[in-house]
This record gives sequence, structure tokens and C-alpha cells, in this order.
Amino acid sequence: MKRYGVLVLVAALLWGGWWTFQAWTLRSAVEDWFEARRLDGWVAEYDDLSVRGFPSRLDVTLTTPRLMDPDHGTGWAAPFLQILGLTYDRGHVILAFADSQRLTLPSGEVQIASEGLRASLVRDGEMIERLNAEADVLNLTAPGGRVALAGVLANFHHQDGARYQLTLAVRDIATPQGALDSGRSEGLDLQAALTFDTPWTLDALRGPRPQPREIDLAGLAYRQNGLDLNVAGTLTADAQGRADGGLSVRAVNWRALLEQARAAGTLPEALADTLENALTLAAGLSGRQDTLDLPLDFHRGEVSFGIIPLGQAPRLSLP
Repeated sequence: MKRYGVLVLVAALLWGGWWTFQAWTLRSAVEDWFEARRLDGWVAEYDDLSVRGFPSRLDVTLTTPRLMDPDHGTGWAAPFLQILGLTYDRGHVILAFADSQRLTLPSGEVQIASEGLRASLVRDGEMIERLNAEADVLNLTAPGGRVALAGVLANFHHQDGARYQLTLAVRDIATPQGALDSGRSEGLDLQAALTFDTPWTLDALRGPRPQPREIDLAGLAYRQNGLDLNVAGTLTADAQGRADGGLSVRAVNWRALLEQARAAGTLPEALADTLENALTLAAGLSGRQDTLDLPLDFHRGEVSFGIIPLGQAPRLSLP
């Protein structure tokens, strides 16, 4: 028995030493990453860094992390970030986010308020193989408006090469009263295959980031109080992010969607009137005044809705 006791003690000491070494290595890797970002000209700071979880976990907690990439005008800050992992599976980590965060984009600052926001990342070496995210509640406030999401599930899965499968499901959507007729939506579902110019790796945050070259939209479905909007099609993007291709749009009770855009201020009044007249004619030709089936055509960054030119389409590029 004494011999077994000695063996157990030796094993415990060895494992404790191994865990301490792994924790020190992980802490050094995080410190080195932040130092490398500072050498790149970033603002990369945190108030405290800890590694806990003995004996089977390696859980990193960053207190008040702050990142800012001045070259791209992007940044992020939060009260804390936790990166949770197992000692025997270093390729899989869980990210636990604070209830409040601040995201900086070239278009302005986005305030994020959430409940239960977490993500799971699986990697093979430096390659990102799978990224899942979920949130019970996710509220976004940006210069262009506010939106509240509930029951959010997202999945980004590597297929082959630089091609990825993206799925997104949102159980409920709400905007400030007045932006939508009832202020609430019945949900959104999206499925798409995305092809980038290069694969996604852990270094993508540092940049340059992979840029989309093809979006194969299997389906986007949005439902809200009788409005049923479905979009599908394929778009390609050149090196400047200009879109080419086409999307098919089917909208049941389409006037409600037009009124939403008009009330939210995202569609100028004059253009809204022109669209309503033209779309009324187009819907009449299909035999159903409440149902619209029209193509969205993209050519070198210009977009038209059937016979109606809509101007410049948003660039298909990531900052």
C-alpha cells in the first residue's frame, strides 16, 4: 500500500508540474500575442490576466481587454473575456463574453448588450475548422439604429479550401417602436456557402483578413406579421468587393416591407413612392397584388430591382 501511495504522490506531482508548465506556456502565448499587436501599431491592453482550472482545465480570464486596429478602423473592448479549455484538448475552446461590449467599425461604434453570449471554436493547428455562437438575448445599438435579437444560433463551418458553410437562426427580432408595424418579428433563418480568397486562420484578426469572393445563398427567410420574405441566389465579388450576380426575391405582403423601410428612414420618400408604383405594376403582372417575385441584379457593384435601378450595392468586403 505504501508503494501505491508513493506512486500516486509521484503521479500527482508530475501532473501538477505538467499543468503548471501548460498554464505558464498559455499565459506567455497570450502576453506575446498582445505584445505583437502593440508592435503592429495596435492598442492592445488588459488590466489583468489569469490562468486557472487545475487539474483538468486551462481557463484564461482577461480583465478589461481593449483592442484597436488603427489601420482598419476596427476595435473591441469589454469588461472581461474568458477563454475556457481542457488540458487534453487544446484545439477546442469556449469563449464566454461579458454582458456588455463595444465594437468599433469604420461606420461607427456598436454597443452590444447580451445575455448568455458564448462561442465555441475548434481549430486544426492555425486553421479555424468550426465556430459556433449562441445568445439568449443580443441587443445591438449602432449609429444607424437599434435591433434586439433573441434565441440566436450561428454556425461557421470549414468545408474545404477557402469555402465555408454559414447558418444563422434568430427566433425573434425587435426594433424600436415605429421602425416596424408591431415592433416585433417572427424570426430569421439564413443558409449560405461562402468562398474567400484565403482560408480563415487564428491570425486573421491581425490582418489582412480573408475577403469573400463568392456567396452562394441557399436561402434567407424573414417572417413578420404576415410578411414572408425569401431570398436566394449567388453573388461573386471582385478584388474591390464589387458584386456581380443575381438574387431572386419573393415577398408575400411586400407593401409591409416597403412601409418598414420608409418608417425606419432607410428608404427616401421619393424613392419609396417610385418603388411602390413600379412594384404594384410588377405584382399585378404576376396575378397577385400581395405577392412579389422579382430578381435583384448586380453588375460591377450596381444593383437593380427588376427594371428599377437602385444604385450602388454595399461592398462585399470585410474591414
